[in-house]
This record gives sequence, C-alpha cells and structure tokens, in this order.
Amino acid sequence: MLCCTIELKSVTASFRNPEFQNFHKSFPLPPPTALIGLAGAALGLSPRMAQDFLDTNQFQAGVSGKGEGMTRDLWKYDRLTGTGSSIILREIYVNPHYRLVFGSDNHEAVEQLKAAFDSPVYALTLGQSDSLAKIVRTTLTDAVVEGQTLENTLVEGDIVPAILEQVLYGGTFSLSLSTSDPIAYQLPTRFNYKADYGMRTVSERKLFSFVGPQVTFQNRTFSGVQVGDVFVPLFKI
Repeated sequence: MLCCTIELKSVTASFRNPEFQNFHKSFPLPPPTALIGLAGAALGLSPRMAQDFLDTNQFQAGVSGKGEGMTRDLWKYDRLTGTGSSIILREIYVNPHYRLVFGSDNHEAVEQLKAAFDSPVYALTLGQSDSLAKIVRTTLTDAVVEGQTLENTLVEGDIVPAILEQVLYGGTFSLSLSTSDPIAYQLPTRFNYKADYGMRTVSERKLFSFVGPQVTFQNRTFSGVQVGDVFVPLFKI
C-alpha cells in the first residue's frame, strides 16, 4: 500500500461534536468525515464525489496531532425560523498541528491526492471557514509498520478496555472527568446525498476512540505510518 502523509498547521480548529446541541463542543482531532472533506477540497470535488473517490479506491486514513491550547468563543447565528439571532459557546483549539495519512493499493490515486494537497483546488479549512490550514509538507511512503504506542490520535474501536488491561501488565491507569482521557464515539463515516452539494443524511457510523496522553500496549499492535516522530494508526475510511 502506498500512503500520502500530510503535515498541516492552522491558527484555530473546531470540529463540532453533534451530540451537543446548545454548546458546540469540539473533537480534538478531525473526525473521519472531516478527513474526507479535506481530501475533497484539495481535489476540487464535491462532498459526494470526494466520498465516492475514497470509496472507489478503498482508502485507509489516519490522523494524529493536537493544539497548543483550547478556548471558547461566542458564536452568533441566525435562526432558521426567521425569529432573530442567538448566541452559543463554541470550543476552539488554538495553533493545532496535525499529521494526516491517506493510503491505498491504487498508487495512481494516492499520487493524485498528494498532488492535490501540494496545490489544493479549494482552501483547506479545519472545521470552520475561517480556520485556514497551511500545508507544511507532503510525502509518499510505502512503509506501513506496526506500533504499540498511541498518543493524540484517532483509532477505530473502543480503546478504553484495552487500556484498562495494561494494569494487568504492571502499568498505571487513572480515570478522571478530563477531555484528555480516551473517549469512544459512534462517528458518522458516510452520508447519503440528494445532490453533490445538497442535503445529506448519515448512512453509516463507526466506533472510534480519541486517545490523548501516550499509552503503550504490551499485548496489542496497530497498523500505521510513522510521520517524523509521530506514529499515525490507520483505519478504513
């Protein structure tokens, strides 16, 4: 499998967790649908065409990274009913630095995606239109490796039970009400579209875990790509 790695930075990023209605809580990393959106923007494809492109070429993807801090912003929006406006709180990550990976056995498609990220058709944004992303570098690699250490990354499945198992191997574990603790979510991965840029409905969800502080597993490995000093686990997108 050939992989395209993309390192990018921004001043801000916000990826809304749809489980929260009156408060825009943000995921710490781009979820799968945001990764599809970034690839589509780089390629100049509509949301539906971007999803089809990754589906047709059976891409895997991965993302790791974090922001230097997090703040909350007051966001004013107009109500659909025409009854005025309202204000809600929105979480924003500051100075995020992410490593993305897209991999496929179709080398031509991977090379096409790399060329797109080198010269994107549309501006790349991280969850909101004013969170413009800057590409630091892109590379191609076929070095898919097995890793045991996860940190500030997204992994498919519920990783919390596997972390609890580390206690049996002499490791330490603590659980608190902190957003840095591993948390699993059923995230949308596919949409049904009425038109290329039309209304959409969720057609598929998968269980993913956001992993914060470093965890090293004694009895489990993850397939992924080493991007500099960062290991990025892969999942089917």
